[in-house]
Amino acid sequence: MFEELKESNLFSKFKVLNKVKENDVVTSFYLASVDKKVLKKHKAGQFISIKPITEGDKSSEVRQYSLSMKPGEDFYRISVKREDKGLISRYLHDNINVNDEVEITEPLGEFILKDNNKPLVLISGGIGITPMMSMLYKAIEEGRKVKFIQAVINSNVHTFKNELRDLAKKYDNVDVEFFYSKPLDNDKLGEDYQFEGYLTKEWIEKNLSKDEEFYFCGPLGFMKMIYDALKAMGVSEHYINYEMFGPSADLSKM
Repeated sequence: MFEELKESNLFSKFKVLNKVKENDVVTSFYLASVDKKVLKKHKAGQFISIKPITEGDKSSEVRQYSLSMKPGEDFYRISVKREDKGLISRYLHDNINVNDEVEITEPLGEFILKDNNKPLVLISGGIGITPMMSMLYKAIEEGRKVKFIQAVINSNVHTFKNELRDLAKKYDNVDVEFFYSKPLDNDKLGEDYQFEGYLTKEWIEKNLSKDEEFYFCGPLGFMKMIYDALKAMGVSEHYINYEMFGPSADLSKM
């Protein structure tokens, strides 16, 4: 599929409307169609692909970035973590500014929020926050009860902290919990974060219910821990949903 995308006409030109530095490592790009066409409404959890670029003698592969905003907006938002060895992420951070153009696909992907009335739990680690944000907005729109759990290192790399806190204040059906594994001296427990340390299997088993529906995304070890905790609680496989940022893997076989 990636090779096909490189040679296809699936890419369209989009202009950068805004570029927002979320924290020390993540920057959001707000994109609108150059042709001013009505954007395809994405399904919560989907991503767009960015056309490969060439830098010197290096050429990137197609890269996917989850859409991190409410479905149905008149822009697409991608929130990109700068990776020192990531050609496209470095290029976006260092070279792409407001009014510049990038070429992207329409929204793609099968990791989407299902229609369901069950209480929803969204869990993210690091940049795994991006598809969770879109799912959160969709769940809010549906009036669904949501518990949003985010695990990060500290405030320097806490993506969407204020946006999430504002949503939790505005909507009674949204509960937000932050874990800081290595808080800074000026990070305040109870204000900037609710729990110090790592999200653990024990915390999940004590604080969550097997009768909820779960979506999670983050580093592989983080997701494996969550999967094992949910299975130990007796959560049905049907209500366990996750996304890999990288090669696909079946957590049940790891």
